[in-house]
Formats: sequence, structure tokens, C-alpha cells
Amino acid sequence: MELLSKFFDFIFSVGDPRLKDNILFKPSVIGSILFSYLYFVLVCGPRFMKNRQPYSLKTFIRYYDVLQIVSNIFIVYKFIKGGWFTTISIYCEPAIIGTDPVSMELFYGGYWAYFLKFIDLIETGIFVLRKKNNQISLLHLYHHISTILIGGIVAKHYVVEMGTFIPLVNCCVHVIMYSYYFLSTCGPSFQKIIHRYKFLLTITQMVQFVILICHASQSLSPNCDIDNTPGIVLIINLLINLGLFYNFYKKTYVVKQAKQR
Repeated sequence: MELLSKFFDFIFSVGDPRLKDNILFKPSVIGSILFSYLYFVLVCGPRFMKNRQPYSLKTFIRYYDVLQIVSNIFIVYKFIKGGWFTTISIYCEPAIIGTDPVSMELFYGGYWAYFLKFIDLIETGIFVLRKKNNQISLLHLYHHISTILIGGIVAKHYVVEMGTFIPLVNCCVHVIMYSYYFLSTCGPSFQKIIHRYKFLLTITQMVQFVILICHASQSLSPNCDIDNTPGIVLIINLLINLGLFYNFYKKTYVVKQAKQR
């Protein structure tokens, strides 16, 4: 109960003064967006598509993939300008909120990484309009919703050295992921070549979760001078995601290949 109480304190407390009055961090706004998202995906969208043929959306998807690739590269660039790979280490560092140019690079990188998580919700809408309902799984919904909720807490309180490791890794993974998706739209011959490597996307996601769990575990050390509440919440969420992705990997690749043999 104490952890839950601290969790809600983090949601409703002021947080980073640089985000003062930012609408995307208001619980009512986040709740409204996620409710609308779930209502469209689970109720409104399927009802709208019930007697309609699936939309192709191939051109839209290609532009969407390019947008994701460029956006994630831009965010990684902001983090590098903010000191990653030069002055920032992967170890525990105190949360220092600064307004100097370098600190603001980290701040803007973290903010845009969080904003991009709302853009990610478009993906599910594409599945609905293309009648790819099998792709709207518990894993898919949980991953998108939890990323916004947990990402909002991190962005609101820890867009600093240690906290920006999470979006840095995640954006690097998304560059790989959306590059694959874009290439898969380049015709059947190209699809045939790269489809055999699709399983590596899920492995990459799982490796990402393991790395982030190890990194967040530093916050539990008494030698790490930051509040460990976000770290505990983050680790729990990452473990759930890791379990869901592993279950997907096992069903999609391990069991399927065993049946084919």
C-alpha cells in the first residue's frame, strides 16, 4: 500500500518545474486519451469496420514508418548532445534539474520521447482499420498503455542523466524496429528476404527489457541517492513486458517451428 501511495503521489505531484502546466502530464488528459484509445480499439472501431472491407493504408503506413524512424533518430541525437556516450555514465547519478543548454537537450529529448508514445497509439488504429484484429493482443494493449503511464512518470520527474537511459535505449530499438517495418513494405521480394529475421525484433525487445531492468535496479541500492519508488514501479512493469514478449516469442516462433517440423 505504501508503494501504491507513493506511486499516486508521483502522478499528481508537481514534478519537474520545466514541465509546469504542460497539458500532456495532467492525469485527466492522459486518462481521457487512453479511454478514447481503448473505446475506439475495442468498441467504436470494430463496430465501424463490421460491414466494411479492410482498408489498405499502405502509403500511410510507409509515411508513418518514416516518421517513426526520423523521430526516434532525432531523439537519440538530442540525448547524445545532452551528454550520452561522452559525459554521462550508465551508473547511478543524482537527479539534477538544470536549465543550461546541455541539460535542456536531455529535457527536450525526454519530452519528445514521451510525446512520441502517444503517436504510437496510431498503430493500433491501423490494425483496426485493416481488420488485423489478431494483432490487437493483451501484449500490444498493455505495452502501449503502460509505456505512456510509466513513461509519463519518468518524463515528469527524471528527465535527467539516469532517467534518460530508458528512452535512449527504447528509441534505438524503435529505429531498428520501424526500419524493418518500412523495408517490409518494399514489395514481396524484399519481404521474403527480411521476413526470416523477424524473430530478431522480439529478441531485441526482450534484450532491451533485461538491460533496462539491470539499469533500474541501481535505484534500489542504498548508495544510489535517488527515490527508489519509480525504479520499483519501472522494474515491475518491465518484468511484465518481458514475460508477455517471451510468451509471444514462444508461441509465434518456438511452438510454431516445432509444429512445422
